[in-house]
Amino acid sequence: MWLFFLTLENDIYQFGKKFMITPIKTKYDKLLQILYDLKSCLVSYSGGVDSTFLLFASYEVLGDRTSGVLIDTPFLPKSEKSIALKTASQLKLPLIVQEVNLLQHPSIAQNSPNRCYFCKKVLFETIQGITNQKNYQFIIEGSNIDDLSDFRPGRKAIQEMRVKSPLVDAGFTKEEIRQISKEKNIPTWNKPSYSCLATRIPFGIPISSEYLNRIEKAECFINELGFEQLRVRDHYPVARIEIPLSINDLTRILDYRHQIVEKLKSLGYQWVTLDLTGYRSGKMNEELKSEELK
Repeated sequence: MWLFFLTLENDIYQFGKKFMITPIKTKYDKLLQILYDLKSCLVSYSGGVDSTFLLFASYEVLGDRTSGVLIDTPFLPKSEKSIALKTASQLKLPLIVQEVNLLQHPSIAQNSPNRCYFCKKVLFETIQGITNQKNYQFIIEGSNIDDLSDFRPGRKAIQEMRVKSPLVDAGFTKEEIRQISKEKNIPTWNKPSYSCLATRIPFGIPISSEYLNRIEKAECFINELGFEQLRVRDHYPVARIEIPLSINDLTRILDYRHQIVEKLKSLGYQWVTLDLTGYRSGKMNEELKSEELK
C-alpha cells in the first residue's frame, strides 16, 4: 500500500513538473519559429538578460543572417559594456558596436518624462542605418510581457519604427527568460536587472557628462563592495542609495557606511542617504503626475 502511494506521488510530481515546463518549451519553439520567419535581423543588444537571450535564440535559428548591435552611449557604464562584450564573445555571438553621443540631442539631454522615447528613436534610427547598409530585413528588441505594465515611453518609438518584439509575441515573462537561459547555460540568466544611467536623474534636471560620471563611479564603488542590485539616485547634492531591504544587505551597507560616505563625498555629494523604501525598478516614474504617464 505504501509503495503504491509513493509511486502515485512520484507520478503526480513528474506530471506536474512536465506540465510546468511544457508551456515554456512551447513558447521557446514559438519564438524560434517567429525568428525563422524573419529570414534575417539585427538584434538590439545591451548584454542584459533579455537581449542576450534573444540574440542567442536568433543566432541558433538564423546563424550568420543575424547579429547583435550594441550602441555605446554615455548612458552605458564602462563595466556594463565590458560585460556585454565578454558575454557575446563567450557565447560566440556576432556583434556590431556603434558609438552614439546621446547628449548631443537636446530632446534627450533636457531629460523630460518622455526622454526614453527620444532616446529609443535615436538608437533605432542608428540601427536602421546599419540594417540598410548590411541588407538585414528587420530590427528586433528584447522587451518581454512584464515590461508592458510599466511606464515605458520608449515603446512608442519601437512601434513607430516598426521594430519587432519577439519575446512579447511569444508571451515570455522575465522569469521564464531567466529559466530557459539557465537551462541553456547563458551566463546572464541570473544577472541583476539594469537600466541606463540616465534613469538615476530626476526628470527635468538636464543630463550632463558630469552627472553621469559621478553616478557611474558611485555605483561602481558600491558594487565592488558586493552589492549587485543597487541604484544611486542623483538628487545633487544628495545621493540616495537604493538596495534590496534584506537583513543581509542592510547589515552589510551599515558596516561599509563610512567608506561609502567618504567615497561619495569625494565625488561631490554633500549628503549620502539610504532609501528605506528599498530598491525598486522604475522608482523615478513615481514622481510623475498621472497625465504625464499617458
